[in-house]
Amino acid sequence: YWKENKLASSGINAEYGEIIADTERKCGVNKGISDDPIHLKLYSTRIPSLTLVDLPGLTKIPVGDQPRDIDQKIENLVRSYIKKDNSIILAVSAGNVDIANSDALRLANQVDPSGSRTIAVITKCDLMEKNEESTAVLEGTSVDVKLGLIGVINRNNKQLAEKTPIEKILEIEEDYFLDHYPGIADRMGTEYLTSQLCDILIGHLKRCLPMLSDKIAKQQAFHREILKDIGEEPSDPNQAMIMLLSQFTDSLGKSMEGRYTYTVMRPDARAIKKSAKKGETPNEVTLIPEETSAGAELFEVFQKECTRELSIIPADKNLHNLKKTIRSTSGVQPALFIPDGVFNTLIIKQLDMFDMPTQHAITKSHTCIAEAIDSIAAKSMVRYPKLEREVVNISKDYLARQKKIAQEFVEEYLEVEKAFINTNHPEFVERYQLAAAMFGEPDEEQKK
Repeated sequence: YWKENKLASSGINAEYGEIIADTERKCGVNKGISDDPIHLKLYSTRIPSLTLVDLPGLTKIPVGDQPRDIDQKIENLVRSYIKKDNSIILAVSAGNVDIANSDALRLANQVDPSGSRTIAVITKCDLMEKNEESTAVLEGTSVDVKLGLIGVINRNNKQLAEKTPIEKILEIEEDYFLDHYPGIADRMGTEYLTSQLCDILIGHLKRCLPMLSDKIAKQQAFHREILKDIGEEPSDPNQAMIMLLSQFTDSLGKSMEGRYTYTVMRPDARAIKKSAKKGETPNEVTLIPEETSAGAELFEVFQKECTRELSIIPADKNLHNLKKTIRSTSGVQPALFIPDGVFNTLIIKQLDMFDMPTQHAITKSHTCIAEAIDSIAAKSMVRYPKLEREVVNISKDYLARQKKIAQEFVEEYLEVEKAFINTNHPEFVERYQLAAAMFGEPDEEQKK
């Protein structure tokens, strides 16, 4: 919320009611708080050029509609402003409270231990007891703040209710310091505080401007590079999107084939048409990649990892119970040869062991392709993050469906193999004949 107003002769009183009303709209009418600031701009020839952030006072006990952790909420809010290195901290403490117990100075000291950007302000100086201790406080000898300590006197509740003019309060303030603290009266009061703040702000800006200027220059250079990479706005968005999608699918296919390319798209319609006439793909960059292509990773999964896992399946893992299985299937008759049932059981158990390596290969292949989709989409659609997200989501949804189809196919294929053990397969016959030659065929008498 911003409020701009030419300050009338009546001063801030003209805006006081509106500030209260806006505070109640944001925080309620029963002592609530909000981190949503009210921005108020005042224009006058009688006020200095200052930017002041009026933060809520630190509190301990919740009242009204305030939450139980109001103390922590306010402290976090205040800290978020004063922790910035380019801020000047105006630590306000009441004069009728021991300054050693000042929460404002305690918090300021936590974020600015050296006190180099803290100025202490003591209010209600007219309520302070006139003694050596109060003099030491106002002289600044008891508080280590580099920007000084200034005492002021504000309007009390009665004066606020009576709407006593600020000018009158300034006169009362000046007279009080001249009467009670003549030695430091020229360094006390609201008018002195105002002039000091202006001087401090100007000095602080002089110190911070080179750093801020350098930071702005770096940000400008950074964003110029981003704009340069993004390129000009396409004259035909639909054509540019089609070109992006085509180049994404082409780059993904080339990654699978090992011809690793990706596209940095600067879709200018004239450049696209000019390249198309020459039979060229605009803005395409062929790379010798640092990372392995998707095709090479898939080859690694199927030709090496999956093959290795299948080859190390122990053929004799299910043979240790062979004797027991033969007896179980023979009943009361002694078994001379391995029964067909036993043979089929052993083969089926062996085929079951093929399921895990093949499913593992499918899962790794899915992960490999998904990573390739992420990588290529991020490089080819850097200018259009929303399009990139949509393309990646659609591609991965399709990939997930194909993964499920592949898993079901492998399961069905193994079930088919288990349903019919083909003992007429050339490899089986060849190995059977080799075994017969090694151990000898049984003669006719043995067969009987």
